[in-house]
Amino acid sequence: MKCRPSLKKSIIFFFVVTCVVLVAGYTFFLSHYLTRGLELFVEFRLEEASTNYLKEYAGNTLTPLPGGGHITGYDSYASLPGDIRAQFEETKLKSKPFLYAYANKTHYNIHTMQRKDGKTIYMVYRSFEGDFSQSSHQKFDFYYFYTPAIGGLLAIAMVLVLAFYLFKRIATPVESLNEWALTLSPENLDREPVRFKYDEFNNVAELLLATSRRLMAGVDREKRFQKYASHELRTPIAVIQNNLELMELQGITEDNRFKSSHARMTKAVRNMKNLTVALLWLSRETDAPMPEEDVDLDAFIHEIIDENAYLLEGKATTLATDLQPVTLRASRVLARIILTNLVRNAFQHSCDGDVRIKIRPGVIEVANHVYTPSGECETANPDGYGLGLQLSQQLVRKIGWEIDVTEKDGQFLVRVLTQPCDIA
Repeated sequence: MKCRPSLKKSIIFFFVVTCVVLVAGYTFFLSHYLTRGLELFVEFRLEEASTNYLKEYAGNTLTPLPGGGHITGYDSYASLPGDIRAQFEETKLKSKPFLYAYANKTHYNIHTMQRKDGKTIYMVYRSFEGDFSQSSHQKFDFYYFYTPAIGGLLAIAMVLVLAFYLFKRIATPVESLNEWALTLSPENLDREPVRFKYDEFNNVAELLLATSRRLMAGVDREKRFQKYASHELRTPIAVIQNNLELMELQGITEDNRFKSSHARMTKAVRNMKNLTVALLWLSRETDAPMPEEDVDLDAFIHEIIDENAYLLEGKATTLATDLQPVTLRASRVLARIILTNLVRNAFQHSCDGDVRIKIRPGVIEVANHVYTPSGECETANPDGYGLGLQLSQQLVRKIGWEIDVTEKDGQFLVRVLTQPCDIA
């Protein structure tokens, strides 16, 4: 079974992924900007010390370089601490105004500048890890580690709460729309749709109602047509039947010239009468069954085959039957219409190959070969095939049978289950 995506799960997944990405990015940039802020503070201190020294040196060339505290000035590369010289060559130090070095638990921030006499001066901000107190370390850890983590968790919680709130705001009208749509029936399609908070849901409700009304109108038109057509056909069919009976009383069946024609006309009128009865029964709202009787399916199928054998004349088609003796309790009228449609369709739409008819207890199968070398069948009518099959499908469903139609590898197979619960 194909797993369909859930709107609820999709929304939650979207918000969770968005939240995780935002929090991860927020945490990274927070830590980055905190570290960069400390670096900028040290660079500002170095620039301030350098500016003050250059001002004093401009007034007095004997002004000593800063010393003591965290900032120390050096007037040559050789006088720099060994940890700095071990990591940077002189050309490297002169190429950038600010550099950072770490060695032996000591942090070095180096600022390189040119004095007006052309000499290179190095201002070094030095801090030792042991210089910071325990409380300072705790404050640093709090702002550097704990604050981003706590802020991230709070952000995730806020986004999830917001997602839940938005989902409830959206899910409630969706559920209401679903419940309202389930209550639609032919009896209440004339009512106005429920008004929702959002215009989009109102549009969907109006579309559902309009579509249901159009479908119901089509069903009503079909039922009215079936009823009217069946009623209107009953009179001319009765007239034809009465005239055929009158002709029979006058001895037309004793004349070999008209005997076969009269027999075919009598069968055609009988089929038309049965069809009108079935259409009237289909058009009714009641589920009352048609009168049933015991039907010998094998003899019934042979009779239907004989009536429609003329459809195979002149075709390279072979008829193969495998009919077990089966007695079925059903409406003879409906069974005749269903089986006649299936057999006639198979005969009419086969130009070559085999037509196979098979009967087993609870199962009736009719198969025919639909492929022809020329790609066409002169006697085939694709529209007629669909209408006959549709009528058979409606009748099968109405009487509680099942029908399965498959087309594969040039074979068209119709399988009718007369006892669906007993057939695997």
